Amino acid sequence: MRETTKYYPSLREEGIRVVVVHPGKFLLPELGEELGIYAERKLRDRSVEVIKGVRVSGYDGSAVRLSDGTSIAASTLVWTAGVKPNRVIESLPSGKERGRLRVNEFLAVPEVNGVWAAGDGAAVPNGETGEFYPPTAQHGLREAVAAAKNIEATIIGRPLQPFRYRTIGLLASIGHRTGVAKVCGIKFSGFIAWWMWRTIYLAKVPRLSKKLRVMMDWTLDSFFGREIEQTVTFRDAEAIADRLARVHARTIQMNGLSAAPLPGGTLQSIAQS
Repeated sequence: MRETTKYYPSLREEGIRVVVVHPGKFLLPELGEELGIYAERKLRDRSVEVIKGVRVSGYDGSAVRLSDGTSIAASTLVWTAGVKPNRVIESLPSGKERGRLRVNEFLAVPEVNGVWAAGDGAAVPNGETGEFYPPTAQHGLREAVAAAKNIEATIIGRPLQPFRYRTIGLLASIGHRTGVAKVCGIKFSGFIAWWMWRTIYLAKVPRLSKKLRVMMDWTLDSFFGREIEQTVTFRDAEAIADRLARVHARTIQMNGLSAAPLPGGTLQSIAQS
């Protein structure tokens, strides 16, 4: 964002404020405290504010409210994210762990017969550590397969198989060719972790043509910088058309005339453009 300001003369870097709100004691808890502190330090070096121990509780269009009662002035809310199970789980009469269904080693919900859970909606116990598996994609994909096999085993009367999986590694990119990683118990940080993250990411991209296209984009970005683009969605087009309609009606009213509709096809033309 700060690098982009040079393309917009009316913007100044001093007007940019980026805040990361995290409910835990340190960032990236799945990677451990050491790498979480490293990631936080790198973000702060880039003028990113980090607020820990609170959650975002609401947004009224002018300020983001935090769970501790404080607020952050923001006329535009760009992005918000978090791993939270679907609300339908709240009504189920079973044990829960931080909102997720507590399942046994077979991924079955003990209190409710015939109910199975995996992924973000399940708290799957790790028999080796005594904790729960993290809600990441590599675990969720394998949990889904294990749950399906156990459901099949229940139907045909075969013994169930417990879910066992040793985490291969966790990686995260924190920008500016910097990353953090924990692979086979070994911790990495900096450029090598970022390179490992990109290598794994590229391996997951389907089809050779897409892999080559992504590789080419990354290579060009390394030498010439990123492209500055703007995408207008259909929702954006609706908002623009609505604003034009209000301006048109206000102009007609100021001139003492009756309001007339905008020419037909305005919204369609905006959306197509």
